[in-house]
Amino acid sequence: MSDRASSGAGAPIVMPKLGLTMAEGLIAEWKVAPGEAVSAGQVLFVVETDKISNEIEAPADGTILSLLAEEGATVAVGAPVATWTGPGQGTGGTEQPPAPLSEPVGAPPVAAPARGERRLSTPFARRLAQQAGIDLADVGGSGARGRIKARDVQAAIDRRTTAPAVSAPAPRGRDLRALIAARVTRSKAEIPHFYLSADARFDALAALRREVNADPSSPGKLSVTAFLGAAVGRALALHPEANGVWRGDRVEPLDAIAIGIAVEAPGGVMAPVVPLGGGIHDFASALDAAIERARQGRLGAADVGAAAIGISNVGMFAVRSLTPIIDPDQSFMLGVGAPRAAFRADENGAPVAVRKVTLTLACDHRAIDGAAAARFLATIVELIEHPVRLLLPIRS
Repeated sequence: MSDRASSGAGAPIVMPKLGLTMAEGLIAEWKVAPGEAVSAGQVLFVVETDKISNEIEAPADGTILSLLAEEGATVAVGAPVATWTGPGQGTGGTEQPPAPLSEPVGAPPVAAPARGERRLSTPFARRLAQQAGIDLADVGGSGARGRIKARDVQAAIDRRTTAPAVSAPAPRGRDLRALIAARVTRSKAEIPHFYLSADARFDALAALRREVNADPSSPGKLSVTAFLGAAVGRALALHPEANGVWRGDRVEPLDAIAIGIAVEAPGGVMAPVVPLGGGIHDFASALDAAIERARQGRLGAADVGAAAIGISNVGMFAVRSLTPIIDPDQSFMLGVGAPRAAFRADENGAPVAVRKVTLTLACDHRAIDGAAAARFLATIVELIEHPVRLLLPIRS
């Protein structure tokens, strides 16, 4: 890869940090070639982490001078992966570019070598193999120099459990499926979950939403998820002890309030993080944009911020309740079911027809105890049942 190896002059394009716990990323695909002119916003390359696949865009106009890392290479955060004529991004402490590789891009899968021979593999592939009980010595690598990727391990898992394998290469969706599998498995293995459930009356929120969305002066339509996010965010503001995540051996408080939102996207669920601030329409606008980017597979670094809680709303599927899995970078995940009819007693004991939703809060017991988590959930219920306060500005 002499054209990729010659760095020449120029500013570095570095491996971005796409999450609090990201230390390295895998170059899944280059979208540009040396000598190619690029414009601001153009996708340069795709990065795989253990959380998601991200398309990295050019921050400005420029020309690519050289590519310093092969597809399939794992590169430390801050290390240069290319040079170009645009603005430099800094190297984050890595002064020298990585050594060039000699194999061509897109090399065919390499058969598993003899036992005892050293194998190249990505961290995610090793993690997935360990979790599935797969010996990497039995896996052929499709990456550069036979590097074993997550999709190779996933293919080995499929061969172990299904009919004769198909020789066609795995689609991108399988890569994402493997990453999601590794991430949720890690969550269930490392986070001591406990769960709290409560029903919240939904009538007032539904009525307020109809009224706001029918107002011609409203700056935009508000989804149920936008109201739920506003309720959760305001509850975090009222319970700052809940706005933290477990890091190492302690709870790390977060400076701002943000909400992760589970989004169904091609290949699997993604969870962009949306910051709160300003009014509910500001949050709703940012939420809608993040959801659209997730569905298009165009999430960027700004979508992987710090958040203490995520929301998974399955109400649109008429599912009564959801017991969710916590994102490994967060402390809570709120599962929201579909509104349903029920009866409650009024102040005179007479039955009154209402609509209610079931909320299930998955909690990291390292970060919070049951009583504090119960108060936090009770506040969310209170805000959903009395939603007018959700229209007031949110202080992050």
